[in-house]
Amino acid sequence: MDRIRYWMVATGALIILTGLVWIAHGTGFVSLPATDFMTELSVWTVNGGLVCVFGAIVLLGSWRLLREEPHAEPEDGDVPG
Repeated sequence: MDRIRYWMVATGALIILTGLVWIAHGTGFVSLPATDFMTELSVWTVNGGLVCVFGAIVLLGSWRLLREEPHAEPEDGDVPG
């Protein structure tokens, strides 16, 4: 299960990095190569933001859903220990 979690975290981080690069191109912060079709187009800024949100969902979901022991709420009358 740990291997799956690590791959999901790595995938989420790469998705977020891709989104940040798209945002940088869309805002004109990065313009490599100089004839890039993405430079200073607001659609890439919006798309990059959406991709970052998706990457954050994957990243947080991997830690939340694939944890070893789920934390269950104690029921009435249950004594911890």
